[in-house]
Amino acid sequence: MRTPVGSYLLDPSALETVFGPSEQQRLSDLLDIDDVHTTKESLLDSPRLSEVEVLVGGWGTPRLTPELLDRMPALRLVLYSAGSVRHLVTEEFWQRGIAVVSAADANNEPVAEYVLANTVLALTGEHRSSAHLRATHTFLPDHTGLGMYDRRIGLVGFGSIARKVADRLRRFGHHIGVWDPYLEARDAVGVHQYRTLTDLFAESDVVSIHAPWIPGENDKLVGAEALRALPRGATLINTARGALVDEEALVDLLREREDLYAVLDVTWPEPPPDGSPLYELGNVKLTGHIAGSIGTERRSLGRLVVGELERWLTDRPLEHQVTEAAARLRA
Repeated sequence: MRTPVGSYLLDPSALETVFGPSEQQRLSDLLDIDDVHTTKESLLDSPRLSEVEVLVGGWGTPRLTPELLDRMPALRLVLYSAGSVRHLVTEEFWQRGIAVVSAADANNEPVAEYVLANTVLALTGEHRSSAHLRATHTFLPDHTGLGMYDRRIGLVGFGSIARKVADRLRRFGHHIGVWDPYLEARDAVGVHQYRTLTDLFAESDVVSIHAPWIPGENDKLVGAEALRALPRGATLINTARGALVDEEALVDLLREREDLYAVLDVTWPEPPPDGSPLYELGNVKLTGHIAGSIGTERRSLGRLVVGELERWLTDRPLEHQVTEAAARLRA
């Protein structure tokens, strides 16, 4: 098996947290690896830049501009050890036929676990009970919770994360509803497909947002009409992108209806500006974009891209290659 020239281009902290000693050693075995570069300028100074066939990236990797690609005529594969590649690639990148792999599927596992955990907490009433006890030093007088079995869960979008969430929730006997304009009926097995967001919200005890944000196309996708359709005691969870929600409408609704609750791992902007009512509302939990891989979870991203490199070097199909069309529809 040949040993192509490779190079790292990512933040040093990402290298250490995503690629453990065994993953780094395996990459060194498979590639004639260059130094770790943390900026485009550093990579451009590399004397072997024109020979690099495999670029290992991740958090901190700069955009692969035409200028950079012109200096890398041998580049054939980008191993991106993080999630969405939308910010990374350009039209020129796709035109050159370079393959790109994303570790999004591994990164999606902890997101699904976060949603599962907060769904359980929402249905048991933990969010409201904890906030009420902290504020009043008394128990909720009518605290019964909705119960975490046999409830109605709504998913906005039905991509990789939402499917993982649905798989985890089924063991509780929940009824899973989905709104996704790109979802074909043949791919909606085991879920109820809704025609409108408002209908989905109206019939869900918990709604979790998993749609990709396409700037300029679906900003504030979740607006006042859908939000106001939420039934009594419902919870909204957002781990996708803050810009997908009309936050002004959400704040107005949460002020009016203390029976509702919002768990926001993402906001727009991030973090919310000083003085934002999201900090003050008792029925909002802000978690600061922690739903993705953290700590030891990140090693699974490194293992994924190492596995993809092994497949590429042995002429086996890549399992996590991102196409131009798919990149557009990923958050």
